[in-house]
Amino acid sequence: MCGGCRNRGRCRLGLGEITIIGDAAHAPVRCAPHFQAGPNVAHGGWTAAMFDDIIGRSLTQRGLRTVTGNLTVDFFNPVPVGEAMIVEVVTESRAGRRWTMQAMLRLERDPSPLARAIGVWVERREGHFERHEAAMRDYRAR
Repeated sequence: MCGGCRNRGRCRLGLGEITIIGDAAHAPVRCAPHFQAGPNVAHGGWTAAMFDDIIGRSLTQRGLRTVTGNLTVDFFNPVPVGEAMIVEVVTESRAGRRWTMQAMLRLERDPSPLARAIGVWVERREGHFERHEAAMRDYRAR
């Protein structure tokens, strides 16, 4: 789980347990009603956040420490609130510390995609967050 959800003991985005098989991963997911944007339709920000979370966690479960480099989301159909869905993640390629990943969201019993994410995750170097904190201290001091 992400740092924000670890203390709660459950994923606020509705992601279930991630299963890793080779270069692929999948997890059940259900959008909670408080992420509704239209009548029974998930907010696009929920969809993007859910993709970012599962892709990052799938890499973490493989022992990698990464941060999101970029993320693009394509919406094909409205994402329903409260329905059982599956999100599937695959590794497209790797170049040095950069992992290109793709994920697809679909209803549990329908292979048609609702949305797709493509992005790059970058393996963190030692001191990544410490450098960020130092930069923020300098910024605040100005």
